[in-house]
Amino acid sequence: MSRSCGHAIEHMYYFLDGETSWYRRIRIRRHLGLCASCTSAFDFETRLKILIRERGIDEPPPELFEKLRALIAREAGADTDA
Repeated sequence: MSRSCGHAIEHMYYFLDGETSWYRRIRIRRHLGLCASCTSAFDFETRLKILIRERGIDEPPPELFEKLRALIAREAGADTDA
């Protein structure tokens, strides 16, 4: 995983919730334009948030976030091994 990937993933939830500075949003958007792996992870998280909102679930269990973070980290690591 590149340093840029780590930065993007670290701030993913803040970015998706609109809780980042304009500068950080620009950096993450730029990275997403160059990194298919992170774009895929962000797209998945975006769809998941929409699904949760549509189903009326207020807050997913914390275990879900831990599993997702582990999957994203593993996926990002798999791309750098190729």
